[in-house]
Amino acid sequence: MTYVSSDSESILNMARLHGAKGIKRGDDLIGETPDIPVYQHAIEHMPTNVTGVVAVHANNPTLEKNLIALTKRLVEGGAQEVMTCKPMVHGDEYHAQHNPIYGSIRGLSVERIRNYPDPYRPNPDVLIVDSSIEIETQESYDQALCQSQS
Repeated sequence: MTYVSSDSESILNMARLHGAKGIKRGDDLIGETPDIPVYQHAIEHMPTNVTGVVAVHANNPTLEKNLIALTKRLVEGGAQEVMTCKPMVHGDEYHAQHNPIYGSIRGLSVERIRNYPDPYRPNPDVLIVDSSIEIETQESYDQALCQSQS
């Protein structure tokens, strides 16, 4: 089953139109809120037999669908937390780099969601490299639009 968590009635209505179950967020879960409290709220509105959640951020239109399926398989296979990260870039500082956590997709067990120690410090078991474009600015929107048309 697909669930959509949002504070927007129009988004929830669109989700329902396409067969998803809507979960209305309260005012305390909008704006600059970390993901974990949103997921904690969402699982309270899901059946008790749900064992994991795969969340996809809506501002990543160039996301590859196969990464969503991979995240789902990893969580079903026992990973407690899976997140996407940005690829490293070859250059002079290559060996000093790390893959910055990105979070366009996040998969978590319900147990991890309920007992998350610090929602501002993700600590995934598995990172998946994701080069999708997160739309935060007009420039990133233009870049995503250009990529989707090519």
